[in-house]
Amino acid sequence: MRLVVGTNFDDNLIERIREFPVTHIFGSHTKTLTGHGRASFVLPNVDDERFKDHLDLAHERGIKFLYTMNTATLNGKEYSETFVRKLSAEIERLVKLGVDGFIVTLPFLLKIIKSEHPELEVSISSYARIYNLREVENFIELGANTIILHEDDNRNFKLLRSLQRFRKEVDLELITNNSCLWGCIYRRTHDLVSSLSSVEGGINAWFEYPILFCATDVRNDLANIIRMRWIRPEDLDFYERLGYDRFKIAGRNKKTDWIVRAVKAYSKRSYEGNLLDVLSYPQGRAVPKVMEKVNGSKDYEVLKEVIVNNKRFPSKWLNFFDYNNCEERSCSECKYCDIIAREVITVNGKDLNSLDLKRIQVPIELIQRFGGDG
Repeated sequence: MRLVVGTNFDDNLIERIREFPVTHIFGSHTKTLTGHGRASFVLPNVDDERFKDHLDLAHERGIKFLYTMNTATLNGKEYSETFVRKLSAEIERLVKLGVDGFIVTLPFLLKIIKSEHPELEVSISSYARIYNLREVENFIELGANTIILHEDDNRNFKLLRSLQRFRKEVDLELITNNSCLWGCIYRRTHDLVSSLSSVEGGINAWFEYPILFCATDVRNDLANIIRMRWIRPEDLDFYERLGYDRFKIAGRNKKTDWIVRAVKAYSKRSYEGNLLDVLSYPQGRAVPKVMEKVNGSKDYEVLKEVIVNNKRFPSKWLNFFDYNNCEERSCSECKYCDIIAREVITVNGKDLNSLDLKRIQVPIELIQRFGGDG
């Protein structure tokens, strides 16, 4: 097992995860030349001195550092010679600070990094939304070292098996603990909002509004939590049998105790308690706080009370997805995740059959209140 872990630039984090099979950490400054995959307002603000000290400590502990340059868009700046010169200078600056490689989404960035530093490790971000073999082949041809599959791929076992043909050419990495909706129609908007709010001179926002739509879908149907493509710590062996041994633990916006808990759970392949303790779950953590801040709906408070009993999952519950193609079947027709939800989810001690939650909608005018001039 190899773990790739998001860092919050707390040196204590390095000391506490060194006993686990962590080979890489990843992160970035808050606002950057290109932008990246996390909104700036959720990340710790670190200067170059703090940044370098953290990297040096990681290197002393035998852990590599990958810099996230995984913006979903450069907003047309690729056409500017001035920007490209600044980009090359930024890459050089980061290399001198000690980064071992980069995580990118755009082929444009991959080509520039590899042309200037072919020795650097470059991972293709999940923001690239790779869904087929040809896309993997194209990134390999451009020099990618690692492909980070989007979590939507985690239960597409036909695809996961077929990608093993590339094992000698590229590393394949799976995300364990993101809580994106299955079939999410907001995902690409969310990618862009994160990218544009983390770039220098980008949008001024203090909350990523697609998360509110996501939380609304979860609030209206708690079985959506089961439909999410996270991987339970206990299910890692299923993926290891397929040939995968590199796993990403997201959470560079989290506190050290939270990250360590997730690293420990996945390292030990077991977690007692609420599975949401080791999943990102902004739907139930961030959204109720945001609603309180804007004097909004109290309907999201129930998401804070959700318990997903990790030890109540049937031992072979994942096998269902090996024999059923979710890409070609309607959830309303299938109902498998609804069945699992009734087995493992409780809210305030009540099972799902006892709940009577009326459907809610997001007032569209609420979005403008999340901006800097809102």
